[in-house]
Amino acid sequence: MESEAAAAAQGEGDLLHQFERILHDDPLIDEVGFLHPTQLHSLLAGGTNTSQHFWCSDHKLAVSTDALPDLYRAARRAHSDATLNAPSPSPSAAALIMTHSKALLILCPDLLTAWNSRKKVLSVNCDLKHLKDELQLCALILSYSPKNESTWCHRRWVITKLAQQIQDMSELIDSESLLVKQIAEKSKMNYRAWRHRCWLIPFMKPKQVLDELNKSVKWTELHVADNCCFHYRRSLLLALLDSHGVENGKDSLNWQSDAHLMWKEELRWNEMLIRRYQGRESLWIHRRFLSQWWLQQLINSEETCPSKEEESLADLFLAQEIHLLSDCLTAPGDEFGETRVQAGLAALYTLWISKQDAVVKGKVEERLQQSVGSLKEVLARVSPDKSRLWTQLLHC
Repeated sequence: MESEAAAAAQGEGDLLHQFERILHDDPLIDEVGFLHPTQLHSLLAGGTNTSQHFWCSDHKLAVSTDALPDLYRAARRAHSDATLNAPSPSPSAAALIMTHSKALLILCPDLLTAWNSRKKVLSVNCDLKHLKDELQLCALILSYSPKNESTWCHRRWVITKLAQQIQDMSELIDSESLLVKQIAEKSKMNYRAWRHRCWLIPFMKPKQVLDELNKSVKWTELHVADNCCFHYRRSLLLALLDSHGVENGKDSLNWQSDAHLMWKEELRWNEMLIRRYQGRESLWIHRRFLSQWWLQQLINSEETCPSKEEESLADLFLAQEIHLLSDCLTAPGDEFGETRVQAGLAALYTLWISKQDAVVKGKVEERLQQSVGSLKEVLARVSPDKSRLWTQLLHC
């Protein structure tokens, strides 16, 4: 029995050595796949690879699934031995930890012990080359596990270390944004990837923030159901406000400022998307964010600089929003029920606006009565089965 266990351990060790040799010989591997043995056999049949468990070509690596249990046990055992035997690792021991932890994390990226062992080594030897290699390892793991939280956290730790050594982060930020964009194309609604992109914003210069805002327009228009990209735009807009020194509730709006033009254009663009894509909740959520800041600035401007016109700018904005609601309510029906959903979202948005301020609520009710009826009637029309809910919301 002992001889059989020793032979099995030796076989697993040889398998791990072969795996680590492939990773060492081709440091530019950018994609990993775990294939059924029959699929891997078809790849091996047309190539020069001699291994029956691995295939590597053009910086792409395939691993047979039947080798994974043995490979994982060997990697876990080798990494454990390397870390336990070297509390304060020498250069050779540190190299072993990095080699074994790399193999282990490719097999199981959720293993925080392996990530922490790499952090410990990198904290001692924190040069630019090793940190960039670490970014490449993270990108390799994210190629097949794009929502892995441990990998994203480690990547942010590496970028924080790089920020201490690099004066100009523009190139690194651009490459990170491109990586998130590529991952978001393959992995829909990837909150972790977009949160990583939001985390990068404080490292950006104002011009780069504005460029990111402009570059994200096309992608957002093609993915209007993905609220993550709209959240990213909201973070960029807030960063631009901070860079312009415009803070909500503290300064009146400068009508010639870049912030005013930027916000007005965002509102116009959002309305265009709402009219084009029916029943997309993410668009209405984004409009709430835009309207909240916009209305507050309009009201503050009225208090500091009263207008001589019969209708204030806040009145004109509310009139536009009521007109949008009216168009949503009167839109012709469709076989998919999207216009019904659109009408419900528009009514909820109007209810939300009325809750922002007592003065705003009175103005909304007055304009609604002149066009489509009271807010209670509108809500009852779009969702009559929720009448009790509407009553409670209207009186809370």
